Amino acid sequence: MTKNSKAVVAVAAVVAVAGITSIVVRHRNDVSVAGNTRAQVMTQQVSDAAIAQAVRGANLPIQGFSATNVGGIVVLKGTADTASAMQAGTIAKEFGATRVANLIVTKPALDDEGIRRVAERQLASTRALDGCTLRVTCKKGVLRVEGTAYSDLQADLARNVLRNVGAQEVQVSLTKI
Repeated sequence: MTKNSKAVVAVAAVVAVAGITSIVVRHRNDVSVAGNTRAQVMTQQVSDAAIAQAVRGANLPIQGFSATNVGGIVVLKGTADTASAMQAGTIAKEFGATRVANLIVTKPALDDEGIRRVAERQLASTRALDGCTLRVTCKKGVLRVEGTAYSDLQADLARNVLRNVGAQEVQVSLTKI
């Protein structure tokens, strides 16, 4: 070993000892270090059924709602509009949950005009409906499609295309040309 490398090793050893001493002095009164025990956080376990019942009791329109307590964290799942999802999280916290993971999928609430526009776009982009004369209306969430078609299969296709546009009900009434 050269003289320089011996000096580097000596300096490193002094720094290591100083660092360890600093840590010991700083934490000498900590119970977890002195007694070698680990502090545990005690959380109140909130019943899954109780939270689910409280949210359902608030009459929130959440499809497929479930509440599960995982390690002190209440996990909320389902599908709803944004306001209902936020209200469900608030209810869970008010019910006594210390931590809430709100995994409720939100979808925007469409008005009648929005539903009608989405439906018209879907129908216009479906090539198998070319040549059909269609009139689309929506009132109170009920989507109605009237007009003419070349076959009964086109009416079934229109119904299937409109299944996921956000309407509560889809009524298709097409007459054959």
